[in-house]
Amino acid sequence: MSDKHEIKHANPKSRVHDLLMSIIGVFAAVLLFNLNSAIDTKGATYPFYKGPTIFPILVLSIMFIFSLPAMRRLLLPPPDNSWYLDGKGIPYKPMRIFPLLAVFFLGGFAFIGLELSVFLFLFISLYMLKHRSLFKLLVIPVIYTIIIVYLFKYVLNIYFPTPLMFNF
Repeated sequence: MSDKHEIKHANPKSRVHDLLMSIIGVFAAVLLFNLNSAIDTKGATYPFYKGPTIFPILVLSIMFIFSLPAMRRLLLPPPDNSWYLDGKGIPYKPMRIFPLLAVFFLGGFAFIGLELSVFLFLFISLYMLKHRSLFKLLVIPVIYTIIIVYLFKYVLNIYFPTPLMFNF
């Protein structure tokens, strides 16, 4: 397997993954450190666990925490590591489609609502990543949709406006 064209799967010891995750972790740490200057909380009467900063704090903290192992591997690499990612080249199709999905997802809140936007984003993303089993295409997006809707509506008390498709 010394020839690069024989590699069929991503190299689990590739430093490219670690570099990307480390960049994301540093970016999350910088945003987390500057969060109070980025979000105006002067007029908010919410307690800490329901205020406008709770969601960014949770997301950025999780991003930073999950990047720590990659940072460690980047600084102290194993002896048989490489910078070679996989043998299939640059994935141009997902790089073009995922930004379009993100725009659709964000715009979908207003037109089709939170629930359908989350489900469709996850369904199309999994399909584009070549996950074709019924469980992965339907059950996983449904579970994530239920969790996200529950967190936003019932834990954080964040309600989204009625979708435009229901305003007839």
